[in-house]
Amino acid sequence: MINIKFLILTLFIIFFIGCTPSEKSNIATQKSKPSNKSLSQLPEKDQTNFSFIFFNANKERILGNYQLAANLFLQCIQIAPKEATPYYELAHIFEESKENKLSLEYAEKAITIDPENYWYRVLYAHTLQTNGNTDEAIKQYEILIEKHGGDIDLYFDLAGMQLYSGKYKEALESFNSIEKQIGISEEISIQKEKIYVKLGDIDKAANEIQKLINAFPDELKYQVLLADLYLANELIEKAFAVYNVILEKDPQNPYAHLSLYDYYKSKNENEKASESIKKAFASPDLEIDTKMKILLSYYSTTETNSNLSKEAFELCKILIATHPTEAKAYTIYADFLYRDKKLEGAKENYLKAIEFDNSKFAIWSQLIFIESELQDNEAILRDSKAAIELFPNQPLFYFFYGATNLQKKNFAEAIEYLNIGKDYVIDNPPLLAQFYASLGDGYNGLKKYEESDKAYEEALKIEPKNIYVLNNYGYFLSLREDKLNRAEELSALCNEIEPDQANYQDTYAWILYKQGKYVQAKEWLEKAMQNGGDKNAVILEHLGDVFAQLNDLIKALAYWKKAKEIGIGETTEFLNRKIADKKLYE
Repeated sequence: MINIKFLILTLFIIFFIGCTPSEKSNIATQKSKPSNKSLSQLPEKDQTNFSFIFFNANKERILGNYQLAANLFLQCIQIAPKEATPYYELAHIFEESKENKLSLEYAEKAITIDPENYWYRVLYAHTLQTNGNTDEAIKQYEILIEKHGGDIDLYFDLAGMQLYSGKYKEALESFNSIEKQIGISEEISIQKEKIYVKLGDIDKAANEIQKLINAFPDELKYQVLLADLYLANELIEKAFAVYNVILEKDPQNPYAHLSLYDYYKSKNENEKASESIKKAFASPDLEIDTKMKILLSYYSTTETNSNLSKEAFELCKILIATHPTEAKAYTIYADFLYRDKKLEGAKENYLKAIEFDNSKFAIWSQLIFIESELQDNEAILRDSKAAIELFPNQPLFYFFYGATNLQKKNFAEAIEYLNIGKDYVIDNPPLLAQFYASLGDGYNGLKKYEESDKAYEEALKIEPKNIYVLNNYGYFLSLREDKLNRAEELSALCNEIEPDQANYQDTYAWILYKQGKYVQAKEWLEKAMQNGGDKNAVILEHLGDVFAQLNDLIKALAYWKKAKEIGIGETTEFLNRKIADKKLYE
């Protein structure tokens, strides 16, 4: 089979394919030297001057100094306005600088002066094409073919222009001319098949593929193409017959099984369809990317069709068995598992994917989000630290590592990584606010209150209504009995944004308590009790403290005892003494 340099789907076929702009111009210049005839009519001094300037113009063009080269070629035109070559060279320069109208203008002048020059007309045709004058460009290619009929590239150029302009019958004639010269080829036959499909002539389209089958009987892919053509055009029985021929020659052919899957689906024979797709997936000859695309289609359809879920999981397992060292296989399986809330299985398969390819940020981030859902802090610390080594500019992993260390009260370690990570946050205000909020928690844990307050204030500059910061910052201020007015302001806003939340109501009540506003504190704690606070030991103890301040020790003692009984929440170290001595300790 002849190997032809031809891009089937490329409609703009640029002349001198494979050359850089400067290379194209160099080749063309060799073919278009100044005409001795036109120059001989000039005075000897002008001839010498022209040659000197033309030489320097070419030198500057080769060096890439296009503006200087253009000015020199214009000087050549002033000396010899009837010499075509400077116009041609200027057309090339303007083409390279995307000044299409000027390129066309100078190419037209060159061909007007020297209409027999092959290279001038090729460039003129190309500039017509880039300026959208397709019909005139086609005419120029037809003239070139008439004058230079043996040049196969011209037929390709003409066919490409005819395709672009929708002149499919004319394009077929051009491809037939090529075929007469080079014989049957895959590129030409498939292009003709596509044209016949556009024209609605399926029989002739099939005939083009049949010609390939006859010419290359050992290439089963052409028979697959023929069957697919029949199936796509609802000639189902013809398609089925071809598939069976393929499988007689190659029972494991994955492309035939893949096409049979579509065939059986079209006839609602779902069991046979399932069998065919599994055979295709079991073949190592079918590339994994094709299988991935199929599974992605399953991913979307199984969201609304649970009957296909079982089949999708089976295909995932076959994919892994067939491609056991491909990270993609484990990743897609993990995606399905995660969607079905099978977090442990998803985690396991993402980890397996990372064993074979640890370069994908998306897999690491998904893995760590799952570990966060599972509250697997040890795994988060391990994997976020590993991810930081691989992706040192990605803030997400610093955040997880820092936030998890906060939970484990490793405050110094958390602060170190949070401070590094926040500097990598770009155009993500919510994430940056979370960094500062966590830094506030970390510094508070180390009793570095000034740094803690600054971090919380930075978070609120970014997100003034960040509930987490409003509540925590206000609560920590109340515990320190510092900036209580600011604490009250923060907590009030928190309760305004999210009313009827027991924890937030408790924080506000405790701030009021620290300000000596015991009656108001009692009212807010009672609201918290109505919203589930009656099952929280902290809130119960706080309410007992309020009643003690209001000199109602009977109620105070009752709430302290309830707090001890429930034991849910972190009560103070004084709770047992309060109950034993029936006295408030702080």
